[in-house]
Amino acid sequence: MVVPEDRPAAPAMPPPRPATADFAPPPAPFPTGLLTPGAPIPAPLPADPGEAEIPDGIALDMAVLKRAGLALAGMRSRTTEEYRITVGRILRSLHGGNRSTPGLASQAVPGQALASLVMVTSARPGEGKSFSTLNLAASIAQNGLSDVLLVDVDGKPRSLTTLLGLRERQGLLDLVGNPALRPEELVVRTAIPGFSVLPLGLNRSATAEGGVTRAVMGAIDRVRRRLPRHVIMLDTAPCLSTSDPSTLAPSVDMVVMVVEAGRTQRSELGAALELVRACPNITMVLNKVRLTHRHSFGSYYYFGYPS
Repeated sequence: MVVPEDRPAAPAMPPPRPATADFAPPPAPFPTGLLTPGAPIPAPLPADPGEAEIPDGIALDMAVLKRAGLALAGMRSRTTEEYRITVGRILRSLHGGNRSTPGLASQAVPGQALASLVMVTSARPGEGKSFSTLNLAASIAQNGLSDVLLVDVDGKPRSLTTLLGLRERQGLLDLVGNPALRPEELVVRTAIPGFSVLPLGLNRSATAEGGVTRAVMGAIDRVRRRLPRHVIMLDTAPCLSTSDPSTLAPSVDMVVMVVEAGRTQRSELGAALELVRACPNITMVLNKVRLTHRHSFGSYYYFGYPS
């Protein structure tokens, strides 16, 4: 079947791209304003004492999550099985990856745990990036593999912050202008245990210079240090639309590149991968594919589809 544009299919993912030392960029001095691709972030903040506690209370119910694009609620299906395999590969790659690359991980205080930082992006808009981020994050939490925090770093009009009804709540950008704010107090729990969301925030002047700044990177660093036992997934703008992914790439542990089957051109994908090559751990997820019973899950009624 052909998957409708407003309901992308579960991803089928090629093997993870191997890490190579060639991807590490040379050290670069701090710029005065925007970070340039390959530049390190400022020196880390002092270590926080252990895991911060996210306040209790469910703010996002399943109905809200489904309206935003969650496709994993309910009985087991072809979609849930595909995502389960995908997140398994992502976590295995994270746990076996090299955490000594330039960026946040290399600047950690010795002995201090840091959350795994995963950036989800695409080559161009409309490939199902935000849909994939939401469902990958929810799948990790639903399967009890890790607590997950989804951080919206994409300021597009129909961002996850907007789709989840969180546009009027403080979030990541407010951490930039107010060092007294505690990241965990801005996190919104969901109906899925272990799955929370940090909205983009109200302080839009934090990105007035355009794109991700040193201050925004510092805010992400604060979140990571306050929640070191989480997998933190950054929903970021497409690579060929803004410089944000290339700015973030040196500081994350993994890049998940969402690719729309049958639409994204090889040259576009190549250009996007080149922009994030500062991260040595890149995984591609093929989205909106034709699914058949022969080559995918869902051939049995047990998974929600009659044989």
